[in-house]
Amino acid sequence: MSSPFPFIKQAEIDDDPVYRAPDDAIESWKDLAEQVRAELTRMGFAASVVPNGDPFDLPPGAHVWVHSIHPFGVTLDWVAPVTNSPAYRQKALVQDTSGLFSYVTKANGIALQAIHATLLVAGFDAQIDDAEDSVRYFRVLAAPAHPM
Repeated sequence: MSSPFPFIKQAEIDDDPVYRAPDDAIESWKDLAEQVRAELTRMGFAASVVPNGDPFDLPPGAHVWVHSIHPFGVTLDWVAPVTNSPAYRQKALVQDTSGLFSYVTKANGIALQAIHATLLVAGFDAQIDDAEDSVRYFRVLAAPAHPM
């Protein structure tokens, strides 16, 4: 399994925002993402792999991202079904951060923490990476050495 951190460092050294990881690293992350999806599904979470950073047409639930460029590696996200509702979309369009929008943001954070914790209990090597600009990446670095 390829660690994403050397690629993050190289992209910073090269000052290249579109620095791409080698194909063998990306393939290892795709394999890991499929293992994450399978485990989350096994535990009752709807989960989809997002290859090449394209989340369109994926169902709500856990999104397991495979990043060939920054932030590199495998990260997690959660999308609640309500985000497809007209009421939510209207709030998002007008940037109304009160009420429904705020509730969904907080609830998504709770769900994301739950799927992350579930993977830790299952033996995955996972961490929360507090990156620059107040961005948090819920990373999965490796599959369990001894799957259950």
